[in-house]
Amino acid sequence: MSYVYLLLLVAGMGFIQWFIGGTRLLFSLPAYGIIAVASVLTVFSIRRIRCRPALWCLVSTALLFSYILVRCRYSPIEYLTRNDFFTVLGCLMVYLLAGFYLTGSRQRMIFIFFLILVALVNVGVGVIQFTRGNDYMVQGFIRSANGVRASGLFISPNHYAGYLEAVAVMALSLAWWSRLKLWVKLLLLYTSLCCYFGVAISGSRGGYFSSLSSMIFFAGISLNAVRFIDRQKFVRMTVIVSIIGMVAVGGGAFLMLHSDYLKKRMNMMVSRDVRLYNWQASMDQFRVEPWLGTGSGTHLYYGRQFRRPQIQTDPVHCHSDYLELLCEYGIAGAAGMLIFILCHLKSGYSGYSNLLHNRLINSYLPRSDTFALNVGGLSAVAGLAVHSVVDFNMHIPGNALLFAFIFGMIASPGLEENSPGWKIAGWFRFALPPLAAWFMVVGIPKIPTEYFTELSRVGLRDKQFGVCIGNANLVLGEVDPEAVWPETSIRFFGGEKNNPNIYFYIGEANRLIAYGYSNPILRRNQFGLALDAYKKGLEIFPQDEHMLVRMAQVLDGLKLYDEAEAAYVKAIGMDPNLGVIYGYYGAHLKLMGRTDESKAAYDKGQKLASESIQQLGQAELGL
Repeated sequence: MSYVYLLLLVAGMGFIQWFIGGTRLLFSLPAYGIIAVASVLTVFSIRRIRCRPALWCLVSTALLFSYILVRCRYSPIEYLTRNDFFTVLGCLMVYLLAGFYLTGSRQRMIFIFFLILVALVNVGVGVIQFTRGNDYMVQGFIRSANGVRASGLFISPNHYAGYLEAVAVMALSLAWWSRLKLWVKLLLLYTSLCCYFGVAISGSRGGYFSSLSSMIFFAGISLNAVRFIDRQKFVRMTVIVSIIGMVAVGGGAFLMLHSDYLKKRMNMMVSRDVRLYNWQASMDQFRVEPWLGTGSGTHLYYGRQFRRPQIQTDPVHCHSDYLELLCEYGIAGAAGMLIFILCHLKSGYSGYSNLLHNRLINSYLPRSDTFALNVGGLSAVAGLAVHSVVDFNMHIPGNALLFAFIFGMIASPGLEENSPGWKIAGWFRFALPPLAAWFMVVGIPKIPTEYFTELSRVGLRDKQFGVCIGNANLVLGEVDPEAVWPETSIRFFGGEKNNPNIYFYIGEANRLIAYGYSNPILRRNQFGLALDAYKKGLEIFPQDEHMLVRMAQVLDGLKLYDEAEAAYVKAIGMDPNLGVIYGYYGAHLKLMGRTDESKAAYDKGQKLASESIQQLGQAELGL
């Protein structure tokens, strides 16, 4: 059965990697569902387990993720918690599968080889993006304008680099320490170099630092193992590794210095980074509720409230896994994460030491697949620890699942032995089928609604307003789905009433339709429909300044200027350092004939933003 679990895990991981790392619920939920099937099937193997994770790893995992799930349950905006909530469930399933059921080195290596294959696809797509600079996406998605920066199958170059750096060091470890044939090892070395090349063309400074950190860590613990096994080889290997390291770093620097863009990115590694301003806002958020945090997903609006003037893009994430955990889950969450990491590092070191003393020291040729996986996993975690300082890879479901598997390997290094808490640890495997069943009950029904939500979003983006509104009403359950999609019955799952985005899409579609009417009666009716949608959305997500501003513009269209004024002022209070919001407010003031105040608003907004605030604001109101 273990190979059935492996096949399903590969299928789930392949799905989520292909669909931009699962950064939308529509793309992550089906992958979790495939993994949940594997998890439910473990009932057939529940009596036949060979290895068990370290007890304290299991306890620390249970405490941390139970707290996160509970904190999600009691966070302010339920819809904003879903990414964290379902990612945690998915990671727990992968972690327990790796720790209890996929414990053989062969099974784990097959999974790593699959990850390497995905990495090579990422690098191939990244090379096209880097050489053409055309934001090419093989799946047909539209990524943000990254220019020549490679992002592979991901939307963001940073998350692409986060995936490659972990796979690269795993491949490097297998090439050095495994018992594979020479030609396979040479291929692994080649793929590792390809992955590091992919990191280089990503332009991710966090990827550069973390890749270097994981390589140094890998070299350190590998040389320590060589010193323990054969001191005579230690000096020779140290010299060889040092030369290889200098050549690799020098070659990478040479490559990047021959690209004007990458040279610029390298120079920025020692300059003041805009992330610093985001981190300052995150610390302001932390001070709001230091012990338990402000709740899952809340940085979306606290980041706006506390933004520094230097940041004019939407600060959806903190650009630091540690800070995002701290401000959303408080000191309790940060302490839980620290205990989790320390327990797994202790388990990883224990496995490293055990294998070193009991297997490699007595081998004629000191090689071990299990040892290779252990060293590679520890090195990947070292890279993650550095990268998480400056990026949010653990909020990308595809990368989070990758590290869930690695932590599961570290917690259970594949040794058949009795250890303290051996019997108690075994009881944790009984949690896997209920976790999977829980996901199937609460997660699977959301896939159809997320599907139609995505169709509604794309319809709005493409200015197909009828498509946008029709699909949004399907999500809300306000039309008969069988009349539109005969092969689908969304009614079986019920309508989605807690997604504020749906009301925003309806409001935007109706607002833009209204601007196209010259007949005042038709325009007024359309504005009325938009206003109703915005009000319903704000009941769910009252901190959504985008919805507030659009509602204010609709109120201007309805000539309800006092109500519009109140909405603008409230939106500015939620995001006082966003330049564009003053452009909208200035246009409103001009519409009311308050010329001097309008000019003051324009001037204030122009000091914050680079684009023409006055033109933008007036265009929205047709002035």
